Amino acid sequence: MNKKVKWLCSVIGLFIMISIILAFSFKEKILIGAGKFMAPESSLTEGMADVVILEGTGTIGKSVVAKGIELLSSGQAKHMAIVLHSIGKNHWPFAFHEDYPSSVKMELQKLGLKDSDFTIIVTPIQNPVTLTSAKGALQILAKDRIKEAILVSPGFHMRRSFLVYQHLSVPLKIKIYPVACFDRYQLNDWWSHDYGPRDFLLELQKLALYMAKGYIPLKISY
Repeated sequence: MNKKVKWLCSVIGLFIMISIILAFSFKEKILIGAGKFMAPESSLTEGMADVVILEGTGTIGKSVVAKGIELLSSGQAKHMAIVLHSIGKNHWPFAFHEDYPSSVKMELQKLGLKDSDFTIIVTPIQNPVTLTSAKGALQILAKDRIKEAILVSPGFHMRRSFLVYQHLSVPLKIKIYPVACFDRYQLNDWWSHDYGPRDFLLELQKLALYMAKGYIPLKISY
């Protein structure tokens, strides 16, 4: 091995060693940054949004509903729209005696909301699910000529959901503000929980798939 090759190997080895040291030293900051990328959050600088959209991954989580009610009751949004999937009787969860939208409506009423406070939008379960759901929801909401909407979605699903809604909202001239909700873990410790790394990698994979298929643009804004 000549001197030039030895020198090159030494430089590469040193670079790898420094990279490993930096990765361990800034591990927490890197992971929090990665989490924030997958779960973006923005808020209105002034006024209130026309609607807060609650979106899930099949069903609506309690934390998503709680955040929606919080935004509605605090005056940050005028109305609440809950986006659900059409679930046939054969696919109802165990012990359900009503269809899912009716059950959600009853639970919201129990929480003190009036029928005029919210709208339940039911979209078909059709692949790609998030894209189909967003198209259906925005087509209905656009009829009310909304200009600003807060999108509430669970955890790391937020990045993909936000990009889909944002992309579809451009021709409708609707501004989307993302708000992510976490249940089993938070942004500052997601990697230390069993579900955190799994959820992160799964959504990262789905995000790449959506981009590869052209459902969302390759350029990521915010």
